[in-house]
Amino acid sequence: MAYISKTQTEPPQKFTREYTNDNGTISTWYYDRTKSSSGPFKVEHQYTKEYLDSLKEKKKKVANKTKSS
Repeated sequence: MAYISKTQTEPPQKFTREYTNDNGTISTWYYDRTKSSSGPFKVEHQYTKEYLDSLKEKKKKVANKTKSS
């Protein structure tokens, strides 16, 4: 028979979660229950160089399309 503690453990007040997308970007979500009870109070995104370069290329293509129209 397993022992079950009768004392309730409280959930942590401060914690972070880190998510990695398929394109390599990392999103870090910061939670603090004293500041917000419904979600993160801060989110940081770290983009890879390759991802930023691909955005620049897309922007150039769109700019060229509007000039030629």
